[in-house]
Amino acid sequence: AKLFGWINDETGDGIHGAQAQFVRVPNADSTLVVLPPEVSFEDGVLLGDIFATGYFCANNALSALADSGVSKNALTAVVVGCGPVGLCAIAGAQALGFGRIYAIDRVESRLQKAQDLGATPIHPDQDPLSVIREATLSTNGGYGADAVLEVVGAYGALETSFKLVRPGGVVSSVGVHAHDKGFPVSPEQCYDKNVTFRSGRCPARSLMPELCHTVRNSGISQIISHRVPLSRASEMYRMFESQADGILKVIFDPWA
Repeated sequence: AKLFGWINDETGDGIHGAQAQFVRVPNADSTLVVLPPEVSFEDGVLLGDIFATGYFCANNALSALADSGVSKNALTAVVVGCGPVGLCAIAGAQALGFGRIYAIDRVESRLQKAQDLGATPIHPDQDPLSVIREATLSTNGGYGADAVLEVVGAYGALETSFKLVRPGGVVSSVGVHAHDKGFPVSPEQCYDKNVTFRSGRCPARSLMPELCHTVRNSGISQIISHRVPLSRASEMYRMFESQADGILKVIFDPWA
């Protein structure tokens, strides 16, 4: 499988990005999906990438807990990272029926958006581990979250996730860990805590047909903070890197 915009620096193998007026799509018959008329253009943009990824992350966690004997509405999920994919993971967890959802991030505007989507926001300065232990006292004796959804792709985020998850729980990761720091816990630690770890690239194309209805009712388009001409793409990437002007998710109009 290949992703648009991912080119191997050494071999040059890959597919160029798709932020353009026209895009050549390999294997188009099995790659593209015709959006139903009831799905808006903006929901369709999110559906083809980050919404599907967030849902995939949440569903990976839920399916791993299927035999836990705990009803969905009694499960506690924690989302680590409230960027666009993290917010989509919140929406996915809501759609799948998790009872309580918490969200961790350092950026206040992102935490506010997480709250708007139904999650309880936690700033790292609030000691997330203590907050989650307190929150789960009534459901599992304060041992931690049933599921932790990690979407950052940073060593510290995954390390935090393993601290937050309860014994017998699941860590579901869709963050791209393109670093050489290794894994934050040892096999022995996973063994002792009986933790399930699930990770992988979202098969977005296979999920899109079933998620057309879900995305319509998710309210996820509220994460779009900027709608600009494609000619401003470089400027928007710089803004996103510096988190300027409350930037969250940008929609480019290639014809403006």
